[in-house]
Amino acid sequence: MQLELKKILATALLIGVPFAASATITVTGTRDFGGATVGTSCNGGSESQQPVILVKDGGIVRNVRLQAGAAADGIHCEGNCRLENVTWADVCEDAATMKGGSGKTMVITGGSANAGNDKIFQHNGIGSTVTITNFAVNGSNGKLYRACGDCSSQGKRTVNISNVTVNGTLSSGMAGINTNYGDVATIRSIRWKNWNSTSTSDSNAACIAYRGVIKGQGSSTKIGPQWGTANCNVTRADITRF
Repeated sequence: MQLELKKILATALLIGVPFAASATITVTGTRDFGGATVGTSCNGGSESQQPVILVKDGGIVRNVRLQAGAAADGIHCEGNCRLENVTWADVCEDAATMKGGSGKTMVITGGSANAGNDKIFQHNGIGSTVTITNFAVNGSNGKLYRACGDCSSQGKRTVNISNVTVNGTLSSGMAGINTNYGDVATIRSIRWKNWNSTSTSDSNAACIAYRGVIKGQGSSTKIGPQWGTANCNVTRADITRF
């Protein structure tokens, strides 16, 4: 099966067409897609969609483009994983979701995402870390990152964001975290198009605090943007307007 998948991907690259997977592609170890475009389907914001790519603990995904209109629930990481030079032509539900638990890290390095209407990266695993670096945000988006506001179990999550270029918009801020669970966002070296350093609106906020809840016990509520706190480790000096 793995050999056939590689043959199909290679053929798709040669003739310049997307590779449409009929089911989730599971990655164990390192998989370099060589710039191939992959996708399955997209059912809007449905949270019941399966990922296009499932990365097992310790897996690495390189050089792949998720097809616009076919990115489903993007990429799921079950534990430690690296997503290197991954491009989301159009985010469907989420670009990638971190499901790994305590001590695990999902690293997104390089690549870009476009049109994440709600959010781009979702963080579910308790006690784990998401690192986003050398990444570009394009088009109209909600957030770059959100720690789960209403998962069935809750706890501390950590995100590190650096060297990110925001070419588009983030209507709900760069990162949303749950301060009542001790989440920490560290944000450095951001280039943000048309960013307004004096604005108090969410669309110019690097870090927005929320009060998260256990699933079935109501909805998470927004506290508001924070700067230079124990949970929101970012200052306006960390952002450069261009």
